[in-house]
Amino acid sequence: MEKYLVSFGTGLKAALEYRANFLLSLLAATSPIVIQTVLWLALFSPGEVLFGYTFGQMVAYTVLSQLVSRLVRTGFEYQINEDIRTGGLDRYLVKPLGYAGYRLAVFLGEKSLQSLFMAVILVVATVLLSMFVGLRIGPLEVSVFLASLVVALVFNFLLFWCVGMAGFWMTETTFLFEAVRIVIITLSGGIFPLTVFGPSAKAVLSALPFRFTIQVPVDLLTGRMATDAVVGELLLALVWAAALALLGRTLWGLGLRRFSAVGS
Repeated sequence: MEKYLVSFGTGLKAALEYRANFLLSLLAATSPIVIQTVLWLALFSPGEVLFGYTFGQMVAYTVLSQLVSRLVRTGFEYQINEDIRTGGLDRYLVKPLGYAGYRLAVFLGEKSLQSLFMAVILVVATVLLSMFVGLRIGPLEVSVFLASLVVALVFNFLLFWCVGMAGFWMTETTFLFEAVRIVIITLSGGIFPLTVFGPSAKAVLSALPFRFTIQVPVDLLTGRMATDAVVGELLLALVWAAALALLGRTLWGLGLRRFSAVGS
């Protein structure tokens, strides 16, 4: 475990070095929050329930979903592509260190510092939301939210690990990664709650695993998901995570057969 703890420290150092990037991404989240709030102001009538949400609940969802999406956001897939494209992956293959474990440790190291910032911001956000839109959050909601957030982080890592394997078959993947990220954020409820897409689409999207990264943690925090359903949802998320881990392992094995590195 010592080598992975060192890798975790590497991620932590990177988060300290590039903390301004994370803070700027949080500032960037204010634009969609403002735009969507103005949209809901135009759509909602006083006392109206739309898509199963009151105006206050919709604003709360908008704010919290943006914060959660920033917290679970990845970025290591670009480094995977760089390692594959430049041949730098070979230095990891000859070391007694699993590349997936290394990337996971670095990813968690980066998120450890970001989580401290997010904890403060979430507390401030929930206090403001309780004052202005009547959001009520208790200890139970906070506990299940934290548990779901850990699952969401690991799940999102596995999801983009699979996406990152495209580097074995494609030379330039930047646009692919961004396109996939936008689609996944939409399907996970990061822009609108899934109920906005209608009952039929919601049924399909609820059967897919993407909602575990954003909508499920937000619904647990705001109390929209029944507490007796929490265990089942988290177990289902772990089943999907196991399936993604198996897919990622398969893609890794197939990709290595295509990989070659030439050095001087």
